[in-house]
Amino acid sequence: MNLNKSADEEEESSVVAGKRATKAISPEVGIEDHTTTPSASTTVVKRGGGAIQATITVKTIIPHPTNFLIDPVEVEDYADELKIRIQKLSEYCNANANIYALGKLLPTATWGPYRPVNDRSKILCDPATGEPLTIWVVGHIAKMWFAKFGKPESQASLTVMPLSQTLAKQSGVLLAKFSSPMLSLNPQTTHMIRAIKWQNTRDSDERMLFDAVYDARKEGSLKTYNERPIWKLTDLKPGDLILLEMKMSRYSRKGDDNKWHSRAQYEMIAISLLCMGEMPEEEGQGSHHIDGLAI
Repeated sequence: MNLNKSADEEEESSVVAGKRATKAISPEVGIEDHTTTPSASTTVVKRGGGAIQATITVKTIIPHPTNFLIDPVEVEDYADELKIRIQKLSEYCNANANIYALGKLLPTATWGPYRPVNDRSKILCDPATGEPLTIWVVGHIAKMWFAKFGKPESQASLTVMPLSQTLAKQSGVLLAKFSSPMLSLNPQTTHMIRAIKWQNTRDSDERMLFDAVYDARKEGSLKTYNERPIWKLTDLKPGDLILLEMKMSRYSRKGDDNKWHSRAQYEMIAISLLCMGEMPEEEGQGSHHIDGLAI
């Protein structure tokens, strides 16, 4: 991802038009100019023996996506400027950079192509380019799980409450139907969005605490990652309003039938703080607890 213009810079310039190679458009302003509506046709692929099977896409799972992206109750306490910004982020689409808000996903998106090197077959991609999608969702932190007894866990997780329960349920449908075999929805989990992140590499047991965390409270601060102000992971807390950047992937596991099943999930890419929530009441010695863990 490469967003190299701040909101202020983009208000003063319109040079982005016609410069596809830059892949760099700030999400803070001018969203309408950068939003594209791709074709929603269903892709078909040939299987062995000449049989043709329809490819599962976002469009085939969600033919009529919700327009209810923000529940006014969820943002009623925010200033008007922040409300406008939340609206822009919730509707953001940038086909050049392969960035799509969760409620505005590319209709043709599907699992990417298999490659011996840099395989994309387990990542949701744009079928026209084979490039992975970056998915944005704005919401409040519900739970965090990154470390135990001060040491990074091998798998971290972040659970977010989206600003629309309709959008949360739509997300649950996507994960269920992109799994194979398709899953039934669990009403107890569809009101949240959970993203994971492996904090160790396949070839090493060494664990590194997730650090792609940024301070994006100031409008115009969503630039390239190396230009964004840093925010400490340990300073995040439940109730904070964030922009979660993630990708959809799938993994394999053996089911009760002893067969391999494919499960869709979200993986964290970055967390950007948009507004700090109220400080919770202090407990005991004041350790910073994150879902039962102190980090």
